[in-house]
Amino acid sequence: MRGIYDVHCHILPGVDDGAKTMEESIELIRKEYEDGVRSIVLTPHFRRGMFEPKMEQIYEAFDALTFAVRRMNLKLYLGCEYHVNMNMAEDLIEGRRPTMAGSSFVLCEFSSEDKAAYINERCYQLISSGFTPILAHIERYPALTKDFDQIGALTELGCRMQVNAGSILGRDGFGTKRFCKKLIEEDLLDFIGSDAHDRKVRPPLLGACAEFLEKKYGADYARTVMCSNPSEIVEHL
Repeated sequence: MRGIYDVHCHILPGVDDGAKTMEESIELIRKEYEDGVRSIVLTPHFRRGMFEPKMEQIYEAFDALTFAVRRMNLKLYLGCEYHVNMNMAEDLIEGRRPTMAGSSFVLCEFSSEDKAAYINERCYQLISSGFTPILAHIERYPALTKDFDQIGALTELGCRMQVNAGSILGRDGFGTKRFCKKLIEEDLLDFIGSDAHDRKVRPPLLGACAEFLEKKYGADYARTVMCSNPSEIVEHL
């Protein structure tokens, strides 16, 4: 499959726990390209007390990486995986952290300990402020994996759901793979991301995921979640 979008990755060099060097970033992008990826939203972490890269550093890395792969037939966009806190909406409104490709979409990371009430409250605040939350790798949140009604309620509220390619493929265990299967069958999956950090431990797997989805659920479904749905993020550009 060609034209795949990666909406969640840590390929931007030297800004979080993902790619450390420009060379590693380019290597990861080449792997993504071989897998059929043609659009990548780079989403470095932001988490208070852990990942707080300066925006100047992020813009500099983004510009350098964009220049380095300028001859490849792909598009790079800037985003952020924002670990949710009480000031998130204000940070986004003031432009202290980027949304996804300058759109209303925001990639939101929660903790595995977060309760459903907190997730609902934070998502409601973002939506009320004009943003569209994308819940990053929801397969990691017990408050959601154990309650599909809760996922449905968040979807009705206006949230979108993202899982990692490796989780669909079973790299995070059978229980996680089974959850992803049910999420797909309940038609609650919106986006798939690589969540790539490196080539060995957390590599990009979108090509293998596309092949799996095509065989299991058909080419139309695979294209919907890997191409059509994520194209909404950059349609405003």
